[in-house]
Amino acid sequence: MIRIILCCLGLMLPAIAAQAQQSVPLKVMSFNIWYGGEQSDFGAVIRAIKAADPDIIGLQEPDGNIEKIAELAGYGYVDTRRHIISRYPIFDSGSGAAPDSSGLVYSLNGVAPDTVHAWVMVRPGKAVAVANLHLTSDPYGPEAVRDGKTLEEVLKIETETRVPEAQPIADALGKLAKTGVPVFLTGDFNSPSYLDWTAEAAKARKEIKYPVEWPASKLFADAGLTDSYRTVNPDPVKTPGLTWTVGYPQPYIRPTETHDRIDMIWSANAKPVASVLGGEKGNPDVGVVVDPWPSDHRAVISTFEVTPVDAPALITVEPRPVIAGEDFRLRVNMPDKADWSAIVMVRDGNPATDALTGVANVGFWDRPSIKLTLPGWNDGGEFTAVLLDAQGKELARSLFTMKTKDAQTELATDKEVYRPGEPIKISFTDAPGYKYDWIALYGRGQGDANAYNYLTYIYTNARFNGSVMLDENALTEPLTPGEYELRLMKDDHYAVQAEAFFKVE
Repeated sequence: MIRIILCCLGLMLPAIAAQAQQSVPLKVMSFNIWYGGEQSDFGAVIRAIKAADPDIIGLQEPDGNIEKIAELAGYGYVDTRRHIISRYPIFDSGSGAAPDSSGLVYSLNGVAPDTVHAWVMVRPGKAVAVANLHLTSDPYGPEAVRDGKTLEEVLKIETETRVPEAQPIADALGKLAKTGVPVFLTGDFNSPSYLDWTAEAAKARKEIKYPVEWPASKLFADAGLTDSYRTVNPDPVKTPGLTWTVGYPQPYIRPTETHDRIDMIWSANAKPVASVLGGEKGNPDVGVVVDPWPSDHRAVISTFEVTPVDAPALITVEPRPVIAGEDFRLRVNMPDKADWSAIVMVRDGNPATDALTGVANVGFWDRPSIKLTLPGWNDGGEFTAVLLDAQGKELARSLFTMKTKDAQTELATDKEVYRPGEPIKISFTDAPGYKYDWIALYGRGQGDANAYNYLTYIYTNARFNGSVMLDENALTEPLTPGEYELRLMKDDHYAVQAEAFFKVE
């Protein structure tokens, strides 16, 4: 809440009051909760979020628990595609059917288009852009330094792994930031900040054998974003702010632990005014203490002063996915003070002729959230919700999927037998639809799914239905003759949802 104290400021008062109303405090948290928060103490994960009391949280490794975490922590809005929860309404910025108003669409692994950010409406009609990432963990650059790799070898590791993943996100968010939109990026970067491994830090920390300007994080600085923790705590020697590893809560402690600051909150067009870690007691860099701390990562909590921008026309469908025969909601932002209509059609339909359900002539801010059903529709499929102005002009759209109540995830290949080196098309239907649903390749009969024995993997890009290719881009060398197994698993975890089998002869 913002309170304005009135005094004798004469003609200056209206301008000062308007400025105070525009600027709002916003607290953002980035938190890798360690495989769904279930490795140590799930209740402590909830306590940590409540203790930090952020407005917006970017989670890493929620492993399908994001809705449960939001509910238990008391947050009403969830973006399962980007692993974001918020106390303010979240709007999808476009779901592949059309570019969002900023035109920012990028491709994950060259497969399905996906928008980088969500819009969070922090005040009525006023929004900020929020993105969240989790870059590849291995090979890990600081441990390559530890193991005697040269600077050139370490930079090669970074440019071949994390830089290609970070580049499209940096490009998109940088483009958005240049328009004046407040941008926030939370994440586990699995790479230090380019501001930390300085010559002075190398003298103070034994892990730093030589200065490194880590390239993945530098991409975001070059795109116009600011490392909020290092802005508030500028000295990496005095305040290192190490986020990984806490020491792996018992019984997971390794003989040799790695310590660095790889969890960050970046921002643009927002002023960082405070930034602390969430973690264990006795750590001077920790400002939010929960004992015992439940994760192998400390959290980052940054507070900003920010002036949100006028939100574009937006439409979002909840829940995700919609279940056939059950109610769903359309939530709308209509920036112009005019009536609006919203219709739902099959994905590639015509808004003018193919409406299956909808609502017409809704007054501005009269009912920004509408409950609807698709009467008589009991099958799954892909649909599009479209926002129209009073003249029937399309303003925004959002693609969503409907699943039947008894839908079972299925996985299949286009053939049963392949030649060595032949591309393999993998199709999936009724997948969970989380951000990091993935398909892993195993040798047939290789045992339980775990982190160590898969041959390669491909993400489904948060889609419920679709296909991916297992080709030379996914394999370092052609598969040798033998029998193989594919497993579709949920949200970067190892809960098997479906399997498929094939041979190479």
